[in-house]
Amino acid sequence: MRSASPSLTYLGCLGLMLGGCAGNMVDSTGAAGSGSPGSAGSGASGATGQAGTTGQAGTTGQAGTTGQAGTTGQAGNGGPAGTTGASGSGPGVAGTTGNAGRGGSGAAGTTGNAGRGGSGPAGTTGSGGSGTGSCTFTPTATTSTKIPTVGIVTFTTTATGLTSAKIEFGATTSYGMTAPVDLAAPSYRTLLLGMKPTRMYNYRIVATGSGGTCMSGNYTLMTGARANGLQAVTLAPATATGTNGGFLISGQYVQNAGATGAPAYILDADGEYVWWYTVPGGDANGVRMSYDGKYMWINRANVPSGTASVHRVSMDGMTDDNYSTQFAGQNHQLTVLPDETIAFYAYGSNGCDDIKERAPNGTVKTIVNSRTANGTSGGCHVNTVQHSPTDDTLVFSDLNHDCITKVTRTGQTVWVLNGSTKTITGGDTWLGGQHGIDIIGMDRLLIFNNNSSVNGGTGDGTGSIAAEYVVNVTGKTAMRAWSYKASSPRIQNDIMGDVQRLENGNTFIAYSTKSTAVEVNASGQVLQQWTFPTTFGYIEKRLSLYGPPPK
Repeated sequence: MRSASPSLTYLGCLGLMLGGCAGNMVDSTGAAGSGSPGSAGSGASGATGQAGTTGQAGTTGQAGTTGQAGTTGQAGNGGPAGTTGASGSGPGVAGTTGNAGRGGSGAAGTTGNAGRGGSGPAGTTGSGGSGTGSCTFTPTATTSTKIPTVGIVTFTTTATGLTSAKIEFGATTSYGMTAPVDLAAPSYRTLLLGMKPTRMYNYRIVATGSGGTCMSGNYTLMTGARANGLQAVTLAPATATGTNGGFLISGQYVQNAGATGAPAYILDADGEYVWWYTVPGGDANGVRMSYDGKYMWINRANVPSGTASVHRVSMDGMTDDNYSTQFAGQNHQLTVLPDETIAFYAYGSNGCDDIKERAPNGTVKTIVNSRTANGTSGGCHVNTVQHSPTDDTLVFSDLNHDCITKVTRTGQTVWVLNGSTKTITGGDTWLGGQHGIDIIGMDRLLIFNNNSSVNGGTGDGTGSIAAEYVVNVTGKTAMRAWSYKASSPRIQNDIMGDVQRLENGNTFIAYSTKSTAVEVNASGQVLQQWTFPTTFGYIEKRLSLYGPPPK
């Protein structure tokens, strides 16, 4: 551990800073003309009676609205015997599908009546319910009692042989967001994630089955208010050009003044809270979605060594599984692997953290001790672990030795980058410690270099740096391919910090204990700055809150 600075009590690498109407439209068939023969002309005052004209055929009833009866052919007016009005010949039109009342199912259209006295066939029965296509839907929607911005939709449908379904939702009937439906879930239970507080949202169901694709009518759902203590995040500019968008997952390392607890949270591209959950008894320094997107893993920093706190919370907030005893000694953050195994690190008996894995069945194993993997001596302080999917390895950061190490999942060291025991001996290096890591490729990574000069740090303290390195394993070199360092003003973040390369090539840099984050493009231009009300933890940016992470 490094000694305390004059301005900050430094604990490990972290410090204490910081319904409606149902469709009931009646459809009727145009009635036949029923004119009787015109009577003889009767008066001198009457004009010379002309032959009665032929009664007009009944017009066709309008679909969907109340069908108007065909008008009766009028008898000849005051002339000799008028001819008989011709019988209506228009067929009755089928009733159209009744529109669904919001919150309920529309009633079936009524059967069109046959043309009276005509030859048209009877109108067919209008389709019932709320959808277009070959099926109908009856949905029920509410918001979570734990997180009032999470919608919960269940539904029944007359569709058979479903192969896929989704719920489109958004602030307008243009929707814009999509929630996949798990066809195996009871009543097709689906969560609507990413909605802002205190807003009316529209949604509709789209399903494909043996009868083709059909769609429900539009329904609405009102979200609840933002929780007390969640102070606003400020974006400058509020609307920026060229940003990646999506959602930011993080949590409070230091709680807001007047709040109870320090919640994990999700912010949308406007900086608005769309999800939050507070685990009792600590901060929310590490927050990660499960690989399938159904849960949120939340852990406290646990620095210095104390009691670990690791919870897995369902995205509707209704289930909170406390797995803290399985993660004894865990600290800082954790990483979720594709099979839902959790990679983490915990305080070891020799003063260096152990790299561990927790399997989905709850069993825990030690992969390697960080001192062994690094080839170092003295105390170690691991502050990040990430998974490299291309070669199924783990990459971790040791702050005390200014190094990053890659190991196999059986504990063999692949390489050590930077520091006095590095195995990648040529190329570029850095000073002053590091925290967050983002794996871009098998031997390509971003690091958050604190560049700290306090508490024994070897950096120059002129600003923290986000840097991309390319590792040449054969040539044993590491070259800096890209970097960003804030200069106006500079941002020196001595403790914590994280970084992520986004889908559009931008980089999101989190100066956690400075309550600031920036999104910069490849040329280092700041596109948008985020200012937080308090210190926050590690970050994860995602374009969607459904399914696996982007990489």
